[in-house]
Amino acid sequence: MTEKNIHGEHRKRMRTKLSKYGGDVFEPHELLEMLLYFSISQKNTNPTAHALLEDYKSCLRLLESSPEQMQQTKGVGPASAQLIKMSGIFSRRAILEELKSCSLENTFQRSLYLYLWYRGKPASTVTALLLDENCRVIENAVLSQGRYIRPQSYGDLIISLAEQHQARGVILAHNHANNVREASVEDLYLTGQIRNMLSDSPYTFYGHYIVTSTDCFPCSDV
Repeated sequence: MTEKNIHGEHRKRMRTKLSKYGGDVFEPHELLEMLLYFSISQKNTNPTAHALLEDYKSCLRLLESSPEQMQQTKGVGPASAQLIKMSGIFSRRAILEELKSCSLENTFQRSLYLYLWYRGKPASTVTALLLDENCRVIENAVLSQGRYIRPQSYGDLIISLAEQHQARGVILAHNHANNVREASVEDLYLTGQIRNMLSDSPYTFYGHYIVTSTDCFPCSDV
């Protein structure tokens, strides 16, 4: 049997198994191997899948790397790198869209949405998550990146955006560059100032959330 036929039969068996049992029966490298079928024809993609996961140590790190970085792994060309990258972007977007249709009425749901939204965002990105009357997401607007601005400026921006989008609720959020799971003095001060500014507005303030690479939690100024 030719090498082409051998690979063809193997791919057929893998696809049949996927169709019959779903993705949970596969190891991560096997799922990646099958994904690479769409960019690498008539070739064994198993070694390439193993090499990628060995280089990046986890599926998430791989999906969040750039196509240029992926191509440093042997066997990965531009088409494969773009395919992997777009798969990650599409999957993350699909989950966020599903969460947007739900009511973010508790800390867990809000933390999950913000944690996913912040994946891959530059450090110290401050946003205002605008919610409708049912606590569903209208927009997550970037207020600043790289540094804090004056609390008064944040407050003015938030109120303007809430009015523009006809929001009813607001969540302030930002991500920590140093991955420290602890609110700084500046974080606490900003939380208190925004809470005070929105207390006289028609918009409900649902708190200030801090995001790290492994967590998302509310910052309390009390």
